[in-house]
Amino acid sequence: MRSSRNRPCPCRSGKQYKNCCLHKEQANRAAYAGRSSNQQPGLQENRARRKNTEDSFFDDPERMIHMLNNFRKFTLDRKPHIKEYYRIRTMHQEIVDSMVKYYEDGKFEQKIDPNFVLKEDQGFLNKPENGFILLDSKFDLNTPEGAQAFYDMQIYKPAPNMNCITEAFIQNHRYRNPEKIEFLYSMLSSRLGLFTITGTDLTEGYATLKEVFTGDEYTIIDIGLSGNPNNSGIYIYSRIITHNDISFNTGLNMLFMESDGFIESYIEQQKKEYKPLGELVRFTQLYNRFSNYPSKLKVVTNRI
Repeated sequence: MRSSRNRPCPCRSGKQYKNCCLHKEQANRAAYAGRSSNQQPGLQENRARRKNTEDSFFDDPERMIHMLNNFRKFTLDRKPHIKEYYRIRTMHQEIVDSMVKYYEDGKFEQKIDPNFVLKEDQGFLNKPENGFILLDSKFDLNTPEGAQAFYDMQIYKPAPNMNCITEAFIQNHRYRNPEKIEFLYSMLSSRLGLFTITGTDLTEGYATLKEVFTGDEYTIIDIGLSGNPNNSGIYIYSRIITHNDISFNTGLNMLFMESDGFIESYIEQQKKEYKPLGELVRFTQLYNRFSNYPSKLKVVTNRI
C-alpha cells in the first residue's frame, strides 16, 4: 500500500513520504517499466524470427531434402548391411590407393598380348598400337575425371588380352589377408556397363540397375542414388563390384540424359553390332563424348 505524500514515510525515517522514499519508488517503477517495454519487442522478434525460419524451411525444397537425407543417412548407418558396405568400401579404397602408388612407383606396365587370339565378333583390340592410342589420346590426367578414367583402365582388366594391376597384385601375392585376396578376385570380375535405374529402396539404401545391352540386373547399395527422386530418364555408365553379397558401383560414373540425342543413337548403333568383350572401346567412346561435349554430360566420381 502506498503512503500519502504528506504522511510520515513508512521507512520510519521521520521524514514525510514525499521527501523520502517516494522518489526512490518512482525511479524503480520507471526502470521496471523500461525493462518490460524493451523485453517485449525482443519476444516478438524471436517469435517472428522463428516463424520466418519455419516458413523458409517449408518454402525451400532443397533444404528440406538435405535435412531429410541427413536423417535418412543417420538411420541407414545403423543397419548391418550398410555397416558392412562401409567396411568393404574402406577396404576397397585402401587397396586402390596402394595400386595407384604401385603404378606411380613405376612397378607396372600395361601390355597387350600379341598372341591372344579371339573371334573378331567378340570385339576387343588385338593390335597394341591401337590399344595404346585409345588409352593415351583422351584421358587428361590434369583433371580429376581424366585421372580417374586412366587409373580405372590400369587397375581393372580393360580387355582379355591386356594386363592390369589387380592381376599383378594377385600374381605377386601382394596380400596375405584372405579377405583382401578374395576381394582382388572380386575386383577382377567386376562389371563395367551402361545401365538404367529400374528401381530404388529408400529405406534400405538399394538401387536396381539394368544393363542396357545384356539385360543383366544388379541390386547395389548406393545411399545417394536410392534417395534421389529424379532417377528416371538417366543412363549411368559405371563399374559394379560384388563382394560378400554386397554390390556397389565405383570408379568414374558417367551420367547421360535420355534427352541427349547422342546416347539414344549410340545405344541403337551398339545394339546392332554389340560385342560382349568390347567394353574398352565403349568406355573410351563414351569418355570421349565427355571430353568433346562436357556441357552435355554430368560426370560424378564416386567416393566413400
